[in-house]
Amino acid sequence: MATKEKNSNANRELKDSVFKMLLEHPEKLAELLTALMGIPFTADEIQLFSLNMTISGSLYNDLGMIVRGRLIVLVEHMSSPYLNMPLRMFLYLAESYERLIKQLGEKRFKYNSKLYKIPTPQFVVFYNGKDKRPEKEILRLSDAFMEERKEVDREKLGNLELEVVVYNINKGYNAELMAKCPTLRQYSDFIAKIREYEELYNDYNKAVREAIEYCIANDILADFLKKNGGKIVSVLFAEFNLDDAKEVWREEGVEDGIEKGRKEGIEEGIEKGIEKGIVKGRVEGRVEGREEARVEERTSFAKMLIRDKTPIDKIIKYTKFTYDEIKRLTAEG
Repeated sequence: MATKEKNSNANRELKDSVFKMLLEHPEKLAELLTALMGIPFTADEIQLFSLNMTISGSLYNDLGMIVRGRLIVLVEHMSSPYLNMPLRMFLYLAESYERLIKQLGEKRFKYNSKLYKIPTPQFVVFYNGKDKRPEKEILRLSDAFMEERKEVDREKLGNLELEVVVYNINKGYNAELMAKCPTLRQYSDFIAKIREYEELYNDYNKAVREAIEYCIANDILADFLKKNGGKIVSVLFAEFNLDDAKEVWREEGVEDGIEKGRKEGIEEGIEKGIEKGIVKGRVEGRVEGREEARVEERTSFAKMLIRDKTPIDKIIKYTKFTYDEIKRLTAEG
């Protein structure tokens, strides 16, 4: 159960990171907006910003942009269907408008007698979880209200609504949208290939590495994966094998995460050995085998970082290889 949960966490962390890295470039966002709205957009029209929020101790980080008088929030949600997304968007909207008012000058908002114009909000979610969902659906904030609103109440007391459009971007869905946005289609293909290899190998770590190699060879996000493959695997390596990606990304937590991962792997090997009645020598052999597999995994990770031109001091810190070992791996190519 613990392994399955770590696998799921790694899956969410990885896909979330890849999605944001893909769309942090205005030209990619322009391509996506053009496909969604049916009118051409250019990169220089887009003002991109991050949306950050902490709910119950969890940090959410999504993409927001202002373009042609619109404030558009883009979120990828990759696990089970999230019916509370309209409320999350509502909180984002309040934070975004507050930020905008401060940028433009609060005095204009407080004292200007003229109507204070604000960007028109629009909300889009891309769903690629494993649960079956329709190609497109609309989630409404009003569905969360404790009491159903009556028409007479709306007329007397006002009203509030927020709608979120959800697109299913799993492979085989929304073919028209995918045809208009090659980046989104190739991203969907990449995630589908990870799932295919995960089912084949029953090893999420290996599935991601194999999917990266396959997609580069078959011109699926090839340039992006060549440039960012090391970063992508580092997310996976930290979350799935070292048990705590958040600590790894903090400089002081890298060593602790590695040590914890090692201890858990050793404990798991011993526990399995005892359960099966394996003699001490074979238990030790299995532990050694696991350690060799870890070395091979670290080697693959190090080579990806080398290809990604990561500074050698960072590679040493993340992989625990020596300077000479890194130089040898660099020479091997």
